[in-house]
Amino acid sequence: MPGRRAVTLLLCGAVLVPGLTGCAWPGSFGDTPAPPAAAPAALPKYYDPAPLITDVRARTRLDGGSTLSVAGTLTHDGTTVPVTGDGALRVDRAGDAPAVRLLLRSGPSGTVAQSTEIIRIGGRTWLRPGDGGWGEAGRVPLPPERMTHATLAANVAAGVDPLGAVARYPDAVLVADAADDAVDGIPTVHYTLVVDLVRAAATETDPARRTALQAQQRAGLTRLSAEIWVDAERRPLRSRVRQQLPDGAALDVLVRYDGWGAPITIEPPVRG
Repeated sequence: MPGRRAVTLLLCGAVLVPGLTGCAWPGSFGDTPAPPAAAPAALPKYYDPAPLITDVRARTRLDGGSTLSVAGTLTHDGTTVPVTGDGALRVDRAGDAPAVRLLLRSGPSGTVAQSTEIIRIGGRTWLRPGDGGWGEAGRVPLPPERMTHATLAANVAAGVDPLGAVARYPDAVLVADAADDAVDGIPTVHYTLVVDLVRAAATETDPARRTALQAQQRAGLTRLSAEIWVDAERRPLRSRVRQQLPDGAALDVLVRYDGWGAPITIEPPVRG
């Protein structure tokens, strides 16, 4: 750092000019001084959601898929239990919804966690609770003690698409915050995106989705937020899923994407 070295030389010279002895600094005995550590450069930021969604979508389609892990909590009736899982995401280059494979575990600390394996491809979902066999959701009934956890797994699987909550409604999304951050030491921009449900419902063409959005509005919910951490290559490295489930439980999990570009294959399960 030139300015700092100049100050050191000046102070040493002022005190010890007569003999030029007793003053040492990095490099004064022949060692090459180490260059100062460069501060990490801030990444470019998007403040318009449309190009953010477009560029991240293009990057994930190019990569094709990623392994993932989830960790968070489920809170219901004042009780909070941990939720963990791992799986993979395969992004369709044609733009359809990503295929997901996920093994989700949850349960009170100190107990054996319940587990549900889930596969989502297009509009179809298959579940395998515990040690049971595979069954397609909506076609194979589940016992009541398995239904709650299966519903939790389905909601988490639906939320692991890093832009799933906002990409459908680009005209109803606002970038509420864009802050420099890091994920496992990798520089990222942490985006908080807000969806205006009134505008989203006005642009929704699918009757079932529009009805669901309108029901949320009647319940007093007018906005939804989503969080995503994006690196310099426009890859999502982390996202946050926060949902209010039908039974009143609150789900809050972080999804980490750990292998964009990995060869991911997700196929319908073999029944049994």
